[in-house]
Amino acid sequence: MTRRQFVGAAALTTASALPIATAADQVVHAGSAEAYDIIIIGGGFCGITAARECRHMGHHVLVLEARNRLGGRTFTADIDGRPVDLGGAWVHWSQPYVWTEIRRSGLRLQETISATADRLILHSSRHDIVTLSSSKIGAGLERAFAEYMGDTRTELPLPHDPFGSEAFRKLDGITSAERLASLKGISALHRDLLDASMAGQGHNYTDQFAWLEMVRWYCLPGHNMYDMDDMSSRFHFRDGTVSLLNALLAEGKPDVRLGTPVRRVIEDGDRVRIVTRGGEELTARAVISTVPLNVLKDIEWQPPLAAAKLQASRETHAGHGTKVHVLIEGDYGNIACAAPSRNPLNALGTEDIFEGNTYLIGFGPDPELLDVNDIESVQKAVHLFLPDAKVIKAFGYQWTLDPYAKGTWCTLRPYMWSRYLRELQQPSARIIFASADWANGYRGFIDGAIEQGLEAARQAKVFLG
Repeated sequence: MTRRQFVGAAALTTASALPIATAADQVVHAGSAEAYDIIIIGGGFCGITAARECRHMGHHVLVLEARNRLGGRTFTADIDGRPVDLGGAWVHWSQPYVWTEIRRSGLRLQETISATADRLILHSSRHDIVTLSSSKIGAGLERAFAEYMGDTRTELPLPHDPFGSEAFRKLDGITSAERLASLKGISALHRDLLDASMAGQGHNYTDQFAWLEMVRWYCLPGHNMYDMDDMSSRFHFRDGTVSLLNALLAEGKPDVRLGTPVRRVIEDGDRVRIVTRGGEELTARAVISTVPLNVLKDIEWQPPLAAAKLQASRETHAGHGTKVHVLIEGDYGNIACAAPSRNPLNALGTEDIFEGNTYLIGFGPDPELLDVNDIESVQKAVHLFLPDAKVIKAFGYQWTLDPYAKGTWCTLRPYMWSRYLRELQQPSARIIFASADWANGYRGFIDGAIEQGLEAARQAKVFLG
């Protein structure tokens, strides 16, 4: 499917995959003549958080969202009457910003059961299928993880402060694959499991993203394998990520316009002018851009983007993989599956058992290896682990074809941290740049989006008083 075909199909994944409505989905404001204090480009968690905070400051705020829905790279769809997150999902108490919002809103979580599965099925680099006991291999795998990560308390002594130490600069050019290849004395089994885990978390082939990004994931929840796994794949919103988005919207009540892509942003003295793709012009005293890294280059900025911002956007971050939801016939129980980097799926695990069938969620490194909406393609991938499985249904959202994302969660490539991260965080006169893609802590996560939304509002307060 081409990007044109993808957009032409209204960016829906399947005929039954419809976005669950948010509190602002039906709100359309005509007001080109409105005098806004702040216009926010992008209606994901970063933009909606910033809107709430700016509204609390008493500012008149407008959110412009290019899509026909809010949520950005999170996307809760109604699949057969069940909320399913096609983008975004898991949260953890080590994530300070999102956990605060969960507690404030009283939202309920539920568990992905494969996070505690004892049966681990590995499709090895030798292309055989090995069934393992997680509890029996856990201690050895934990030691292999620790060796792969290194001396993390020295490498990233302040994981929520990307520039709190200069130690990271010595490590920034190493890929995940290079780090794994450098390890001596690691068994073939542990090497395959490490490669599978890193490919799934980095959401690409392991030679495409920085080892340092995986070190960051390991450090943030507590410098250990078990908390890293829990943080990234265990607890999610019972009613989907949209439930938290609705809580933020209900508190902030910003003006929202859907289906309004931005073509040009112009700083003009004490005002900023925005020209939409439809030719409409809007003005505000300040603009907060929450445009993702891979899309920054697609907007015309006057004056032009800083060279480092533009180059980073041209290079793109490495999050380009797939996420697939699969229903297979029969009860396969609580299983977790893994395969090394160069396979269509690196991770596959049980989300639920219902009506006698098994609902799985999987992650792969490359859309070219797996069409998430084609049953035959998905069945072939599932057969890496379960050769007799019959796929009943398969669906997902191809984020690389979404023109307002052009990728999944942010995983930085080698040298991007040291070359671009600081500049990506810098404002330009009355334009504030905020995104989970350059968050200080949980970069690429909902937590990082909320962090950046709060920071953008703080900067807007400095600008506007």
